[in-house]
Amino acid sequence: MAKRKINKRKQLLKEPDEFLVFSRRAFNYAMNNYQVILGGLGGIILIALIILGIRAWQQSSEDTGALKLTEAKTIFYKTLEKNPQDIEAAFSAAQTGFETVLDDYSDTVAGKMGTIIYANMCYETGRYNKAISLYEEAMHFFEKTASIYPLIRYNLSYAYVANKDYDKALVILEKDAFSPDGLLQSDMLFLLSLVHDRKGNTEKRNEIFKMIQSGDESALFYDIVNNRLSKQS
Repeated sequence: MAKRKINKRKQLLKEPDEFLVFSRRAFNYAMNNYQVILGGLGGIILIALIILGIRAWQQSSEDTGALKLTEAKTIFYKTLEKNPQDIEAAFSAAQTGFETVLDDYSDTVAGKMGTIIYANMCYETGRYNKAISLYEEAMHFFEKTASIYPLIRYNLSYAYVANKDYDKALVILEKDAFSPDGLLQSDMLFLLSLVHDRKGNTEKRNEIFKMIQSGDESALFYDIVNNRLSKQS
């Protein structure tokens, strides 16, 4: 890992950053045209040039981040295709690629989405603490009104339950499972019932079971809940 970082630093020394190159050119322009700039017009031009340069640099970073994320996902899925039973091998093959996206492109869309995807991978491979850390980080990337925000909370609640952090899971589930704007509510209700079961709150568990039973019969966990209640009666 250290060798990779050293090589990367060498590459950066050989290939000047686009934004630094542009800034240097803008500075040279200012030095060569200082009289015009002092007059005001040049200052407006210079500001416009710098803004355009920043946007070009940001777009380049977005494009590169998206490419790196695609490469990491491709490695993961191709490795998994070779042996669908060995998700650990797929994770190991793609791990460095995902960490590069998260480390170097965290401010880009690819970096933000990559955080969620990588968190999902950590969850699927039993790395619950890492998954929780990434989901919690991802929540800071998006506004609470964003459509993806409740999905991050949904995944985070599953990670909490898997890690036996039941009290933390309850904070999310007791709010989101009953929210009128909530997503996957029947799923969250079932997960909430599971948490109450693990904590020994069978009365609350059964209350939620009955809520699920009286709801949509096409819900994912409807049959499971219905069978459990029929055995209790």
